Amino acid sequence: MTMNKRQIALYLVFILIMLLAFFLRLYHLDERVFHHDEAAVGYYTYKLFNDGVYSYDPSFHGPFMYHVTSEMYRRIGDTIYASRLLPAILGASMIFLLIPLRRYLGNTGTVMAAFFLALSPSFLYYSRFYREDIFISFFTLLALVCAVKYAEAYAQDIRSVCGSNLYSIERIFYLAIGGIAISSMAALKENAYIILALIALFLFLFFIREGWYRSLIERLKRPDKEFLIPVAEVLFLVIVILIVFSLFYTGKLLDISGMKVAVEKAVTHWYEMHRIQRMGGPYYYYLPIFALYELPVLVFGMLGMFYYGCKDRKKEKLLAVLLIYWVFVDIMYLIAQSYPLAGKFLPTTYVQSSILIFLPILVLGIIGVFYIQNRFIAFMVFWALSNIFIYSYVQEKVPWLVLNPLLPLTLIAAAYLGELLPGLNIRSRAGAAAVIFLVISSSFFVHSSLLLNYENYTNPAEPLIQASQPPQEKFSEFLNKTFEISSQYRNQSTDIQVIDVNMETQLLWYARHYSNVHWRVHLDAEFNAPLIVVHDSDEDETEADIMQRDLGSRYVRLDSAKMSWYWFRLSDITPDYILWRKMNRPPDEYRFVLFYKPKSQE
Repeated sequence: MTMNKRQIALYLVFILIMLLAFFLRLYHLDERVFHHDEAAVGYYTYKLFNDGVYSYDPSFHGPFMYHVTSEMYRRIGDTIYASRLLPAILGASMIFLLIPLRRYLGNTGTVMAAFFLALSPSFLYYSRFYREDIFISFFTLLALVCAVKYAEAYAQDIRSVCGSNLYSIERIFYLAIGGIAISSMAALKENAYIILALIALFLFLFFIREGWYRSLIERLKRPDKEFLIPVAEVLFLVIVILIVFSLFYTGKLLDISGMKVAVEKAVTHWYEMHRIQRMGGPYYYYLPIFALYELPVLVFGMLGMFYYGCKDRKKEKLLAVLLIYWVFVDIMYLIAQSYPLAGKFLPTTYVQSSILIFLPILVLGIIGVFYIQNRFIAFMVFWALSNIFIYSYVQEKVPWLVLNPLLPLTLIAAAYLGELLPGLNIRSRAGAAAVIFLVISSSFFVHSSLLLNYENYTNPAEPLIQASQPPQEKFSEFLNKTFEISSQYRNQSTDIQVIDVNMETQLLWYARHYSNVHWRVHLDAEFNAPLIVVHDSDEDETEADIMQRDLGSRYVRLDSAKMSWYWFRLSDITPDYILWRKMNRPPDEYRFVLFYKPKSQE
């Protein structure tokens, strides 16, 4: 089949975007110092690589990333670059996975999806970050591709076989790869159980939508080949998932008791974290992140959901009902705030605001399964809205979880633009407004991404950067001075005394090759090491001040910080902040001091 010039141009643009995605993710990949979480998982990966020691702890998530990265260490060394290489490769490779979805996104939509994934501030930042979340996104998209291709092969078999004994082996291939992708998610991070629960809910709703329940009892009584083959395929998928899951968590082919323990540890730990609100936040936590970083995806994703879901008057009436619901909820909150006594009888006092406010979002997602004719888009809408509902409720509000609702929203926005742009009349007001908004919002989208990833990559004014990121300049100076002084003594056998217990997680990685690090040294101990690390604070006389007085002129003081943060205020949202993340005050910091003794001062 010959291609026209427009198709050739789109293919070339897609290839260029793909190359750009790899370049952006690999460029200066190790320049930024390790985040607190990166240092933690990096050290445990190093322990697995160096000592063969690994034990599942749900606080640090599943074994997948540790095992695959330890193999990277064996091949290219235990470095920051090696740690971040796989996230970068998988983050860029998500664009390859768009190719099998071209039938559903369209040519233009596929290019737009590639553009969004390649330059997304969120996807790009976490592709250059040694955490599980970009792995989760990659395997989620891979599982989706396998499900779509399996459904295509299944439909093709039904159309072409017509009673013959032919069977497409592709179905087994996609089931196997899909099963590996699902079990890999479960071996990466515990929110995979949320993904699996949402997939199960969608399949249940889809089962009802297609009316398969009507003939189920009859088929169970008189099973035929068309019924038994899908049942066997489901069993095959389950076995693949269980085997891969078991191998990751227990090292055995099918250790049921070991898998049960792993699942129980994961669920109980993270339920407890949610209950105590370890990292709690408001129900709208992720909405400003979407608006600040992913504006074209947010707007065109929402418009796409309206476009695909509201093509008749019944659905428009449903939206009107939901708007009325939100008005009533607002009134209840105003009453509860203005009249506390009356508020005690309203659900605002005993139902979490995330549930009360976002429940219609989940309802819309469920309704979309039944009424959106395009099955792919029906799943995307359900996936996006149910994720927004779930993560607005779960009290583990951290910026990297934004990737979960962002991925389906990106595909919806791309599919919608794929239909909108080719037929858009830019001479009309609506067409001109759409193009102008797309250009301006996409320009801001690219600007925000480049600013975040290549200039502000440790600036806490960026909401995607959690407080556990050390300031680049200060922490790099500390690392360089540590290396310089240790090279004057016994290199990696140089004594280091660490008083500040909160520095352990960060320093365990950076001091992994040092054999004489003394942790949790008491302030009353004898200090004679060439390198001493102590906590600093805002008190009148800090531990650092006491140490400086005791050490005298024998040691030189270097002030540093292991993290910085802002407590954001509404007044911070200015044009300067939105465009350049400029704040009118310095950040708060967790400070520490390095006392070092140059060889000449001995």
